[in-house]
Amino acid sequence: MVRFVESDSTGLPLKRKQVAQACARCRRRKKRCFHNHDDHHYGDALTSSPGGGEAVARTPADRPTSPRPEPLPERPGSRNKEGHASRFIGDLSPEVILMEATSLCSHRDVSVRGGLGIWQPRAPDSTKPTSPFVLTSPSRQAVQDMLKAYVWSHCIACCPPPLDYAVLRRIYLEKLDPIFPILGDHLRSTLQDEIEGKVLQQIVSLAAAADPEATRHLRLNPEGPLLSRQDFCNSLSNSVQTIVDAGLIADRVFLIRILAALSLYMQPSSPDEADIPALLNSRAIHQMHTLGLQMASEDSNASSQVTRSLFSCIWALDRINSAFYGRACLIHERDVGWDVDDCIAAQAPPFRLFLMIIGLLDQVIGLYRPGNRQEKEIITELPIFEQMILDAGAARVSSSLLASLEIFYHSVAILSSQSPSENRSTALPAPATNSRRSLAADRITSIVGHEFLGQLSYLPIIPYGVSLSLSVSYRKMRHSNIPMFRSRGKQAFMANTSLLKSLDDTFWTAKAMVAMAEQVIQEMDKAVASITQESGIADPSKKIESATRGDNELPSSGGGDAVITYTNQGSTDVSALEAIPDLDVFGHFDPTFNLGAVDAVLEGNLDFGAASNWFDWQQLWG
Repeated sequence: MVRFVESDSTGLPLKRKQVAQACARCRRRKKRCFHNHDDHHYGDALTSSPGGGEAVARTPADRPTSPRPEPLPERPGSRNKEGHASRFIGDLSPEVILMEATSLCSHRDVSVRGGLGIWQPRAPDSTKPTSPFVLTSPSRQAVQDMLKAYVWSHCIACCPPPLDYAVLRRIYLEKLDPIFPILGDHLRSTLQDEIEGKVLQQIVSLAAAADPEATRHLRLNPEGPLLSRQDFCNSLSNSVQTIVDAGLIADRVFLIRILAALSLYMQPSSPDEADIPALLNSRAIHQMHTLGLQMASEDSNASSQVTRSLFSCIWALDRINSAFYGRACLIHERDVGWDVDDCIAAQAPPFRLFLMIIGLLDQVIGLYRPGNRQEKEIITELPIFEQMILDAGAARVSSSLLASLEIFYHSVAILSSQSPSENRSTALPAPATNSRRSLAADRITSIVGHEFLGQLSYLPIIPYGVSLSLSVSYRKMRHSNIPMFRSRGKQAFMANTSLLKSLDDTFWTAKAMVAMAEQVIQEMDKAVASITQESGIADPSKKIESATRGDNELPSSGGGDAVITYTNQGSTDVSALEAIPDLDVFGHFDPTFNLGAVDAVLEGNLDFGAASNWFDWQQLWG
């Protein structure tokens, strides 16, 4: 029999301690008991009482105190506020056998038959900081203390005034929270911790700032001026990041929610910050794995539902980051104790519909993984969106929320087919692929620019869908051999450029795409003007001028026609080159124009290839 003997700080073995009576659990198991003296910090203060031999602790004044109580199966504070132990130890870890045999507080995982490990709670220690980002080095601790002082003086105060925050909170609850409820019930209850309450207000304000209705409420001082959307969002996101890095959020579950929300809603302001959203997502997943939230639990129904909702949000965000930034997925169903389908079915209808679309995206991502490239055209079958609404029980959800989710659905539809590499530089893909992509791109442009202009839930899925629509129209304009289709592709390209330009003060991906798209349009106009002048074709500007006069005589049909107005102004009509059907306009671009870089970005946008390098392209096109 091997026995492990504890040692003190000098390496010498501690004095062996015998107990007068075994604890209740060891008596039932008929095992030798060592539990009454687990904590060796009390060893030096323990003395034997004269009469009974029971270990009694003495104070510095040598006054005997009552015996230490027997450890309870569930220590106060061993679980976080959402019902999970603070540490999960898998069966592959060597320490799990010893912990399961000696620890009173550990209990077996029951997510699958036989379990996968044990839950080991940790007793709270008031002498040690509880933040998950505590640095123990003295020099680093000094830096962290300085950072905390800066946070209290600058970051905590960075919040909108109460009246403005009330509007931003309403926008968030009406348009964003139903689709992606990452903050849970924290918005509907009062947080006891002042810092957590301030961070919650900052995250809500950051998320709601993208909505057009929020424009009149973007201020951080009751008497201060209105800020631009970019300045407002940068101030809030920098404050939240600094608070998180300072280690002032002790609740790990709340920290997961903040990291995930910040990953989705923050907008980088420089090339150095381009990978921060993906980094925040990985940190949220790291904390989730640390707490073992991916493992099914046997808690009460309410606690279990909260955990499943949080896990579903993190799982969805992981897939979104994979699509947006070309990153590998960090959560795999083979490592999850929950049944993902059951988690989806347990959510509210809008969130359930969103998760169903994420499930389709998860299937589509499989087409683009290394080693899955096929030599023939592959198209993933997708259910009809209307049927998905009925299956999710979302028929009574507001039309604006459904339209926002429809944009995401059509974005997945554009990506749901994969062409062999030799066919990606042509306008003639497989018939099913061409029809699906064209219809999905047109629907995205119509929903954003006409049907629900200014009414959508302005999540990052909106500019992502418009960017995919822009790439589809660019491929038509770039590779079509028929002037009519080239002209149609250019009109769609300009329409999507206009939509992205209306979003570029909020979403950094939109700004990068607009910079490229506008330069492509300028170069194309120069090339068409040069060709018409050299070949003697009638000047198309007269045709544009007369068409514009005719349009001005027609009654306006409302603000939804802003896209059509944009496409009819200041651009040369490619259809003027119908007399030369085989002419390649792009072949007449200025040789100094980096057309290959544009092809790499806009073509790669349909292939999960260039999304993570958008800031490099923004620097290039400036």
